[in-house]
Amino acid sequence: MIRRFLEANGKLDPGHMMHVLGIHSIPGLDIHDPANNRHTRIVSLVSGPRAATLEFSEDGVHLGCTESPTEDAAELIRVIRTWLDLDTDLAPIQAAFADDTLLAPLVGARPWLRSVGYLNGFEAAATTILGQQVSLAAGRTFGGRFVAAYGREDAEGLRIFPRPEDVLDNGVDALREAIGLTRARATTLFAMAESFAAKGFAAPSEFPLNREELLALRGVGPWTADYLQMRGRSDPDAFVPGDLVVRRALNRVTEREAARLSAAWTPYRSYAMVHLWASDAAS
Repeated sequence: MIRRFLEANGKLDPGHMMHVLGIHSIPGLDIHDPANNRHTRIVSLVSGPRAATLEFSEDGVHLGCTESPTEDAAELIRVIRTWLDLDTDLAPIQAAFADDTLLAPLVGARPWLRSVGYLNGFEAAATTILGQQVSLAAGRTFGGRFVAAYGREDAEGLRIFPRPEDVLDNGVDALREAIGLTRARATTLFAMAESFAAKGFAAPSEFPLNREELLALRGVGPWTADYLQMRGRSDPDAFVPGDLVVRRALNRVTEREAARLSAAWTPYRSYAMVHLWASDAAS
C-alpha cells in the first residue's frame, strides 16, 4: 500500500467534496463512507486499474492505493488532482465574486468549494444520460445496473466503468433490458457510445466530443451539453442556464434570465454553478 498526501492549492471543503462524491456515487463503482470522510473507487490508468481510497482534510487529500510502479503513482496523483480540482488557485475566483450581491455571501460562507469533475469521460457522458429527467437516486440505480451489466470486475469488490465498445458489442435492446430504460434513452446512450468509439476514445480522462457534436446526438439537449461542458470537459467558464436547481437558487428565474445573470460571472461561471448548487443543497 502506498500513501500520499495531495496538498490542495489553497484549501478545500471536505464536506462539499464528500457531498458531491456521495450524490454521484454508483453501486459497484464507488464505496462511499461519510462516517469516516472516506471514498474508494477504481481509477483506470494507462497501465491498468488501481483501487484508490481518499480521505479529505481542509488542506488536501490523503490517498491510499495498492503498491504500483513509480510512473503509475505519478499518473494516479495527476489524475486525482485533476478530478478533484486540487490545482486551481481559488483566490482569483473569490476576488471576482467579492462584489457580487448574490455570490459574495455564498463565497464568504464557503470559500473553498472546488469544481469536481469525472475520472472518465465516457462515465461523465453515460451517467449524465442515465440521470436525465430522473432523481439523483434513480440515476444512481440506473448507473449501478449499467456497471453491473457491462463493467469488468476488479479489486476491492468494485468494478471498472464500462468502455464504449462494451456497450456496442451487445446492441440497443440488450442495453435497454439490462438497465430498464426506455427505448429512446437506450438509443441515446448507445449513440453516445458509438460517438466515443468513432473518436478513438482511449484515455479515460479524455472527453472527445464538443458541444456541437453532443447536440447532434438525438436525445441530447442543451442542458446535457452544457452540463458535460462543465463537468465532463472541466471548463471553468461553462454554465447550465437550464438547470432547475440553479434557477431555483436564483429565485426561480427563467432559463433566459439565468443565462443573462451568468454573464457577469465570466470567466468563472462553473464556480458560480458550484456555489449555487451548494447553497440549494444547504437550504
